[in-house]
Amino acid sequence: MQDLTRASAGRIARAVRRGETSATEVAEAHLRAVEQVDPDLSAFVAVDPDRVLVQAATVDARRAAGHGLGPLAGVPVSVKDNLDVAGEVTACSSAAHDGVPAAYDAPAVARLRAADAVLLGRTNMDELAMGASTQTSVTRPSRNPHDRRRSPGGSSGGAAVSVAAGMATLAVGTDTGGSVREPASQCGVVGMAPSPGLVPLDGVVPFAPRLDRVGPLGRSVGDVRRLLHVLAGSPTPAELPVRRDEPLRVGIVDELSGRVNQDGVLRCFDGVLDALVDLGVDVVRELVPEGPRGLASYMSLTSAACVPVLEPWVATGRAGEEVERRVAIGRELLTTAAGQDELDRAEHVRRRLRLQVARALQTCDVLLCPTMPTTAPLLAGELTPEELADPMAAPYTDCWTVVANLVGVPALSVPAGFSVVDGMPVGAMLMGAAGADATLLALGARLEHALALPR
Repeated sequence: MQDLTRASAGRIARAVRRGETSATEVAEAHLRAVEQVDPDLSAFVAVDPDRVLVQAATVDARRAAGHGLGPLAGVPVSVKDNLDVAGEVTACSSAAHDGVPAAYDAPAVARLRAADAVLLGRTNMDELAMGASTQTSVTRPSRNPHDRRRSPGGSSGGAAVSVAAGMATLAVGTDTGGSVREPASQCGVVGMAPSPGLVPLDGVVPFAPRLDRVGPLGRSVGDVRRLLHVLAGSPTPAELPVRRDEPLRVGIVDELSGRVNQDGVLRCFDGVLDALVDLGVDVVRELVPEGPRGLASYMSLTSAACVPVLEPWVATGRAGEEVERRVAIGRELLTTAAGQDELDRAEHVRRRLRLQVARALQTCDVLLCPTMPTTAPLLAGELTPEELADPMAAPYTDCWTVVANLVGVPALSVPAGFSVVDGMPVGAMLMGAAGADATLLALGARLEHALALPR
């Protein structure tokens, strides 16, 4: 295996199990990549090489003793800074943490260990998941490996960068309104928000508990499927049922797929539609009228939901400006008549959106739209005066992704190509009914093969 840092999770695990390489060799290659690449990209907030190598040596010792190894044998996995890892501080990229190391692994992390993965390090994020660019991290923003002037997305921005730049094979992030899928789209990797409840949320610092998910990121749909099976406690693919293989019916969400998207995004999305036709998929148009109003509803509902979770962090006096701002907004929503009216309107939009998506999924297996209306925006400080005057220069990048969280369905972002306008990655988002995770992964894999994009 010539380039361990670009090999798939399946290939690494097979090679470690067969003794073609060792978990230690894999870990050392990825630690070298972190040392060489991360100073420019800031994907990680904590990497302990000694702990990494001890984990890898344990995997090698288990193999030498004749023990069967798990599906992630020796595979380096990064973990977002809001999941508990025993012996490490769950800081959420904030200065307001208590400094006390976690006593136990979050169930998702424990399942990684049971699958013989090697935990590589903790990844950067927007402070307490408040943001979509990692610019609110207490350390420094992560940078997009395709263009260091640009955002990698957020709040799981460091997770996406760690995979896209070859520092980790897989990553675990969290997604409340797009925080896995949006950075996956911006960095050109695959990311998924699974069905609610499929992956346990215990041991994860919450943001808006009704909307939160733990989700996988990887460089291919196959890698994401492998990681999801581990996170969900599903040892075999058969435990994630596919509704049906053929013929699939895919509904294009009109309101999220038209001229509200940048030209470069639409050019790539047209390529996805052509690929679906070539695959023999039945492509139709579907209407979800409340879709464009989802973001405003999401902002109001999550600002209120985060208050009880984040107030203890704000009380330390060390929380950042964005966290304080969102908590202040949430308090006003919860304690004033005008705020309650706004929450009622937001909940009304959410209910209507849920009905509209459910109706569309009665006739379609999958709904499809661009993951984001734009490519990765420039980071603050990188914008020219002309770009600052352009309302599309720094848009709300998660305006489409919030729909899946508000409605309670799984969604998968797959690479759709590169914009002819700026050369940056574009993603396509597939949504399905709750429990249809395998249907999304199966179609995503077919699309990936049909598009044959470089990784």
